[in-house]
Amino acid sequence: MVSDMFSMLMQYPEYALDIYNALNGSHYEDPRLVEIVTLKNGISLTVRNDGSFFIGGVVNFYEHQSTHNPNMPLRFTIYYLEYLKQWIKDYKINLYGKKRIRIPTPHFVVFYNGIVKRPDYEVVKLSASFCSSEQAGEEAIEVRCKVYNINYGRNPWLAESSRVIDGYGIFINKIRNDIDKGMELKEAIDNAINDCIKANILREFFIERRDEVRRVTELDFTWEKQEELNRIEHKADAVCELLEDLGEIPQELQDEIYAERDLEVLSKMLKLAAKAKSIEDFQAKLEEMKCRM
Repeated sequence: MVSDMFSMLMQYPEYALDIYNALNGSHYEDPRLVEIVTLKNGISLTVRNDGSFFIGGVVNFYEHQSTHNPNMPLRFTIYYLEYLKQWIKDYKINLYGKKRIRIPTPHFVVFYNGIVKRPDYEVVKLSASFCSSEQAGEEAIEVRCKVYNINYGRNPWLAESSRVIDGYGIFINKIRNDIDKGMELKEAIDNAINDCIKANILREFFIERRDEVRRVTELDFTWEKQEELNRIEHKADAVCELLEDLGEIPQELQDEIYAERDLEVLSKMLKLAAKAKSIEDFQAKLEEMKCRM
C-alpha cells in the first residue's frame, strides 16, 4: 500500500524518467532504463520513501512532503546505506580487496507542496544536525538534500519540463481552490480527478487508479488540515505565554488571539509580544498592525 499520490506516480518508470529528465536536463526516452529500487528484507524503498530508482550509474531517492522536515538528509542517508548493503550482497562485492569499488552515486530530492510558505529551492545538509560545529567544514561525511517547492506557480521551469510535476501541481491546486470556495473535500477530489481526465492531464493514471487516488488524497488533506490547526494553536499558545510574563491577559484579548486563523498574522503577533513592554503596549501595537493590514 502506498502513502500518497506521489508514491503512486513513482511506481511508473515512465513517470520517474520524466521527473529525472526535468531535474537533470537529460533526454532519456526509454522507460526500460529505469530500475525501481527495492530491498530484499521485504521493505520497498518506493514505499519507505516516495520514489527510488536507478539510472545511468545514479541511484535517485525522491520524496514528496507537505511539511518541511529538516531531518531528510539523515533519512536519505539511512535509505542509501540500506540500498548499498543490498547492492554489495547482490553483486558479491569484496570489501577487502585491493581494487577500488565504484558505487552508485546518490541523488536526494524532496518535492515540497505544503501550505506553509517555503523557498522555491533550498539545500538541507546532514552537517546541520551534527552535535559539534567546532570543526565545521572538516566533517568526515556530508549529505546534501535538494528541496524543490512544487506548489502550483512555483518553479515554473520544472513544471514546464515535467508533465508529471505539472499535472500533480494542477491536481492539488484544483482541490485547494474548490475547498476554499466551500466545496466538501470528497467532492473537490472527484471534481479535480474529472477535470484532469477531461483536460488530458495524467489521464491514463487517473482513469486506472481513480479509487486509490481518491482514498490517499482524502487522507493527505485530512492530515494536512489537522497539521495546520495544530500549528495555529501552538502559535497562539506561544503569543499568550509571552504576554503572561507581562501580566494578566484580558479575556477579550485572549479570545482574539485564539480566534485568529491566519498563521502569518499570528507570527506578527508573536513578534509584537516578544518586543512589548506591557500588555497595554502589545494591545496598542496590535491595533496599529491591524490598521496597516
